[in-house]
Amino acid sequence: MSLVAAVAAVLCLAVPEGRPEVPAPVPTGDPLFGVAWRRQLVDMMLLEYKPIEPAGPAIDPATGTVAVAVRDGKVLGFAPDGTELWFYEGHGPYVAPPGFVDDLVVVAGVDGKVVALDRSKRNIRWKHEYREEMGSQPFAVDGLLYLATLQGTVLALDAATGKWAWHFRREPTGKFTILGVGKPLVAAGVLYQGFPDGSLVALDAKTGALKWERRIGRGEYTDLDASVQLGEGRIYAASYGGQVAALDAATGQPIWEVRVPYAYKARLEGDTLFVVSSTTVVALWARDGRERWKAPLEGTPFGEPIVAKGMLVVPNGRGLLLLDARTGKKLRLFTRGSGATGAPAMLGNRVYVLSNAGELTAADLK
Repeated sequence: MSLVAAVAAVLCLAVPEGRPEVPAPVPTGDPLFGVAWRRQLVDMMLLEYKPIEPAGPAIDPATGTVAVAVRDGKVLGFAPDGTELWFYEGHGPYVAPPGFVDDLVVVAGVDGKVVALDRSKRNIRWKHEYREEMGSQPFAVDGLLYLATLQGTVLALDAATGKWAWHFRREPTGKFTILGVGKPLVAAGVLYQGFPDGSLVALDAKTGALKWERRIGRGEYTDLDASVQLGEGRIYAASYGGQVAALDAATGQPIWEVRVPYAYKARLEGDTLFVVSSTTVVALWARDGRERWKAPLEGTPFGEPIVAKGMLVVPNGRGLLLLDARTGKKLRLFTRGSGATGAPAMLGNRVYVLSNAGELTAADLK
């Protein structure tokens, strides 16, 4: 299911002028989080009802800078102390976070536009337009920038210029598909990606040549919307059709398969594969797929889960559901009232979360 691309706005990357001072730390008695600062990034629009912010923030690990793309088309950058560094007012909406590539911030919208913003010169370095809706966070490996579209295409661009390098497409099945797409995974020169038709493929990351493919998703909804996970020579994939599988990364040969109905997102952490379905969160032993624990989701999945300080953090639309990663015990629901749909971003003890009302919160885990 697609989103309708928004009308193009005026392009500019600017230094903020006359913005409010950095807010003081927000007092909190929360036993898990200490809120450092909050910023309201989006005003409520006329006749807007229950807005969502599916993209979520991203962090530059080198500088700690956080970038966030919001529903009105703005992309903003903040220092770790909450100082606003720059903003870009252009296109949207976005369903995935921006990506940091050297001195660039790359944003990709459902209007098909990929824009590379030069952070130091505060201008647009390059633009690329593609006739499909971008659905994954941009990232680069060895000079190539990779993205996936909601229509079943993996795209590689030259990271320095934005020029097309290659693409690989799986034709839609013609069935109704589930909104979303996993972020491609590149390791040891191989790109792994799942597609709406239920296929998992391994491609040469430089050329896009097919190495192997396997059909994982079966049934009425075959989508592989979970980002492919890699660990100890194995690839893990999850399909909305209910199939969760481990395969040999080199050959694609199946190792095990179990059933988790309506599996939508996945995260591998150590010896555990966490799977988020439409109704539950399931922890599986990575070695054989046996169930470790199961907990109710208490909401609607969209963003990727993360693991932090022994907690599994799952955006469920209502907020961030915090579960004990070992037992599945619910610790709490972190929310500002409007909920959170996009994935949080984390660096060290600092977590950034974007609420559905467009408020960015910086919180430090205790």
